Amino acid sequence: MKIDVVLTPRLLPPRFEDALCVVIDVLRATTTIVAALANGASEVRPCITAAEARRCAKSENDIPFLLGGERGGLRIPGFHLGNSPAEYHDANKISGRVIYFSTTNGTPALRKAYKGGARPMYLAALVNMSAVSSVIVRAAMNNALKRIFLICAGCHSKASLEDTYCAGLIVPRLQSELAEYGISPEPSDAAILAAEYSRMNVENPLAVLTASEHGRYLESIGFADDLEYASQIDVYDIVPYYDGQRIIIGPE
Repeated sequence: MKIDVVLTPRLLPPRFEDALCVVIDVLRATTTIVAALANGASEVRPCITAAEARRCAKSENDIPFLLGGERGGLRIPGFHLGNSPAEYHDANKISGRVIYFSTTNGTPALRKAYKGGARPMYLAALVNMSAVSSVIVRAAMNNALKRIFLICAGCHSKASLEDTYCAGLIVPRLQSELAEYGISPEPSDAAILAAEYSRMNVENPLAVLTASEHGRYLESIGFADDLEYASQIDVYDIVPYYDGQRIIIGPE
């Protein structure tokens, strides 16, 4: 089975129906979505624009919702929540609600991957990567797929260190899972490069995030705590799944 790390959504082929996709946006969308679902959000609905999020929320009568997201790293004016995972820890506020969510990099990456034909689609971050790794190999086999794409959301259409690092940590986990089923993994050059970088820095996730371009920017606008949060390894065992409209926990 082929394993590919897509360093930015711009590098995705136009169509890829034969691939299972995992979208990664460590700083911060997929980390925050994991936190929201772990704290009881019923679902997260990714939106490209703030206007789309408001419009969709307005059309849902009698469904409790919150608007979440950022532009330039800061909460969108008029939204209830930003894109800091810490904001999604108040279960009294989050539990049972639909989150209409719009971010600069993560939500466009999700929508683009789904438009390209990816079925099924999952979300990963450092905080849940082992749980995702163990699920997606089974899912790929159950759906008779030939490829696994680890799609890095990147930053403003450029590759990002933190997403590449996370993808590189997932690659050897997938190789081990495939080997248990007697399947030979076929990593792409990008997957090999990402895995080697991650191997060299496996003990220093916070240092990687702090060194990254986007990490430095988030620190400069007051979100240093988010880097510490997002650098945690496997603190959640949930696997977010995207069906083209909503992100929920599972299925496998």
